[in-house]
This record gives sequence, structure tokens and C-alpha cells, in this order.
Amino acid sequence: MLFLAADLALKITPGPDMALTLTRGMTQGFRIAWLSVLGTWSAGLVQIPLVVLGLAALFQHSPVLFSAVKILGALYLVYLGVRALRRCARPPRDLETGAAETSARDAYWQGLFTNLLNPKVFLFLVAFLPQFTDAARGPIWVQMLLLALLSKMLGLGTGACLAYGAARIRGWLMRNPWFLRFQDGLLGAAMLSIAGWLVLNRDPLPGR
Repeated sequence: MLFLAADLALKITPGPDMALTLTRGMTQGFRIAWLSVLGTWSAGLVQIPLVVLGLAALFQHSPVLFSAVKILGALYLVYLGVRALRRCARPPRDLETGAAETSARDAYWQGLFTNLLNPKVFLFLVAFLPQFTDAARGPIWVQMLLLALLSKMLGLGTGACLAYGAARIRGWLMRNPWFLRFQDGLLGAAMLSIAGWLVLNRDPLPGR
């Protein structure tokens, strides 16, 4: 119960994943936001094995590797932001059809890479999960695996709630014609802001 309470508190703390989900929900509805949440959750299929096998420990001892992954993730988000801003500049008719064709296809992958290319997710798993393990209860790696899976499933649930809540206010927004263009401008600004957050946030590495 303590693990669930602590993990939930961290899940509702503002960060790149929450910003992406809320922006998608408010501007493009629940379906697109949900695809983004599924992408974020799917990143765990890569992260959890790496953490359990100990690869994430490299980030603790290699500032160069940490910075490289951080910069790579930020550059990808800059690319997404620029694409959204370019769509914002199109005529309303092009935006309305183009966004419907591209957002569903891209939402999942954007959620996946936004989470996967954030090295702090690995650091969080390495620093947080061992606090709730006990060698007397069995292999540590098995306990970490179960806790990581539980954390990801909780993230899927909280992400769905955020996506639904954000989508609830979309109806009013979409009744305003000007918002059809503004939605991509807002999404582009959010992507660029998240990229800036990843680059400028310089929290110390665990154990340093």
C-alpha cells in the first residue's frame, strides 16, 4: 500500500508525459490522448527489462551517456513541435483533414518516444523500486520486476483518467472555429516546452 501511494503521488506530478496527455486530450479528444497514453505505457516493455538487468545503472555512472540520451529525446520533441507549428500555419481546411490523418498515426509513437527517450524514467525506476524490496522475501530482481509492472499498470490507469478529463472540455473548445488552428499551435508549443524542460532540468543523478 505504501508503494502504491508513493507511486500514485509521483504519477500525478507534472512532467513530460502528463503534459503530452493533457494537451492531446484538450486539443484532439480522448481517442488520440489514449493512444498517447498507450505509447507511454508501451515504453515499459523496453524500460523494465533494462532496469531489471541492470543496464540503467550505466546512467548513474556515465554522465556522457545520460546527456546523450537526454539531448536525443529533446531533439525528437523539437521535431514534433516544429511539425505541429507548421500544421498550425496551414489553411483551416487543410488543418482539419491533415490533423485527422496524421494525429492518430503519430500519437502512439510520440507517447512511446517521449517516455522512452527520457533517461529520468530509468533513473526513477532504479532509485525508487529497490526501496520496497526485501531480500528475505525472495530474489530482488523478481520483486523489482513485479513492482515495475505494477507501477506501469497504475500509470496506464492514471493516464486514462487524465486523458478522459482533458477530453471532457474539448467539446466547448471545438465549437470555436479558431481553435481548429490553435490546437496544433498549442501542441507545438507544448512539445517545444517539454524539450526545453528535458534539457534545462539538471537534477543530480542518484547517489551523487
